[in-house]
Amino acid sequence: MSDTAASDTAIEPVPKPKSDAPSGASPETLFDRLARRLSDWGQYLATTLIVDSFLLFESTVDLRVYGLEKLLEVKRAGGNPLLVIWHGQGLLTMATFRHERLCLYASHTREDNYPRPLLILRWWTLRFIERLGYKVLDAAQFASESRGVMQFVDLLRGGTGSVIAADGPAGPIYKAKAGPTFLAKKSGVTLIPLGAAISNGFQLDQWDRFEVPYPFAKAVIVVGDPIVVPPKAKDGALEAARLALETEMNMRMAEALARLTGTAASNAALESEVVQQVQREGAQRDQQQRNENQIEQEQPGR
Repeated sequence: MSDTAASDTAIEPVPKPKSDAPSGASPETLFDRLARRLSDWGQYLATTLIVDSFLLFESTVDLRVYGLEKLLEVKRAGGNPLLVIWHGQGLLTMATFRHERLCLYASHTREDNYPRPLLILRWWTLRFIERLGYKVLDAAQFASESRGVMQFVDLLRGGTGSVIAADGPAGPIYKAKAGPTFLAKKSGVTLIPLGAAISNGFQLDQWDRFEVPYPFAKAVIVVGDPIVVPPKAKDGALEAARLALETEMNMRMAEALARLTGTAASNAALESEVVQQVQREGAQRDQQQRNENQIEQEQPGR
C-alpha cells in the first residue's frame, strides 16, 4: 500500500475532552467542591444578615420624599430613568428606591497599588447591594472600563432602569462627571437628579463624606427636574447638560436640607448660592482652558 493510500485510510485520533481547568491545574476534588459550597452559603447568610439588620435600622428613619411624581411621570410616558445621586448619599437613596428593579454600574479603579482592604470592602458592598434587590454590573469583570460602559449602554438601551453616582468613583465631591450625560446620549435614558439630607448621623473619613444616618433620624430626598440629552448632542451641548445636572443636584440637596431644617423660606437663597458657585467654577474652568490653549499656541514649533 502506498504512503498516500495509507494516509487516506489512517484513523484520526479521538480528541480528548476539553477541561475548563487551566493547563497543569489539578482536577477539583470533592473536598474543594464542598469548601466552595460552604463558602457560598457563608457569603449568602452573611449578606442576608447584614441586609435584614440594615432594613430593620432603615425602618426607624423618618423619611420624606418630595417630587416623586417627576419620576412616575417619566415612567408613565415610557421613558427609562437613570437616577443620578452623589456618591456620599448612596446609602439612603439606594435603600429608598430598592423596589424599582434598577441596575447599578460599579466603576472600578485600574490602579495597581489599590489597597486590598478597599477591594474587599468594595466586594462586600456590591454583594450587599445585590441582596437589596439591585442588579450589579461590576466594571472589574471587564478588561477595561470602556468595555464595561458599553455593556452598560446595551443594558440601558434594552429598557433597564439604573442608578449612578455622578461624582464616583473617586470624586471630587459634588462635581458631576461626564458619565451620566454620555450614557443619556448613547442610550436615550432620562436623567433623574436626586438630592438628600439627614438630620442626625455621621460621615465616613473619606473623599465622599459618606453619610450614615443614626436610628430614628429624619431624612429628606428631593427628586429634581428630569434632564434629556439629545442623541446628536455635540461636546458643547454635553458640557452644558453636565453642568445643568450638577447644578440641579446641588440645588435639590440644598432644598432637602432646607426642608429638613424647616428653613424653606431661605431655600431660594440657598439655590441662588449654589447656582452662583457652579457658575463661578464653570468660568474658572473656561479661563483655565483658554490659558492652556494660549500656552500651546505660544510654544515654539507648533
